[in-house]
Amino acid sequence: MQHYEFTADDADIILRASRCNVTREFRVHKTLLSIASPVFKDMFSIPQPVSSTTPTEAPIPVIDVHDSPEDLEVFLRIIYPLGLPPIPTLDAISSALVILDKYQVQSGLLQPLRSLLVSPKFLKNDPIKVYSLACYWKFEEEADLAASYASTLDVLAHARQEDIQRLTSTEYHRILTLGKVQQHVSDVPVARAGVPNDKQYYAAHRDKVLLNFGGIFSVFYQYEMTVEWTLGHSRLGRFIHALVEKLHYIPRER
Repeated sequence: MQHYEFTADDADIILRASRCNVTREFRVHKTLLSIASPVFKDMFSIPQPVSSTTPTEAPIPVIDVHDSPEDLEVFLRIIYPLGLPPIPTLDAISSALVILDKYQVQSGLLQPLRSLLVSPKFLKNDPIKVYSLACYWKFEEEADLAASYASTLDVLAHARQEDIQRLTSTEYHRILTLGKVQQHVSDVPVARAGVPNDKQYYAAHRDKVLLNFGGIFSVFYQYEMTVEWTLGHSRLGRFIHALVEKLHYIPRER
């Protein structure tokens, strides 16, 4: 990411943000803000008071915004062609999404944040929070991926109240259900025609089934909310068997 301090001499607008008696001014460009945000585009259509930091400078409009300097800087670094700023935590991602939503930033600019949300470090360390954020912001693909990780945990033991509050009852039920489904798949002995009964071989390919199952589960979930847990007899059982067969593995008789 390029080093940039938002002090451009050719700026034509000043955004001023304050927090805890600390004020920071960002000298920015109307054109970029208007392209990225319809909120700023409308805002610029209203005459603004002018300000000048030195007597020799031509005065330019100044707008006081109700954002912290830290949040505003993240917002500006995302909409400027500078690359994604350092965002080390899920809380920081959440704050960035809030301010981008506030200014109605076009969805294409959210993609780097969506990718960061489901990066390996976050999925491994806090998959339930990743899932709750993805659901809250309607990131369907990211929610599918996070669900397969979150469902491996005891949700009641690991989830924080704020994470649960973001979820609808259907979204919460989904990861509980997927956890049971994954357990059933794990319990199904898996073999491949003509291959010796090697426990390591079967375990490795059972993991492959589970990995693929997370993404496919959402399709099934749309059609059956109430699940019977008898393999081979319910629609769920038939779905699991179909998935295994698609990957060229067939269940052995117990």
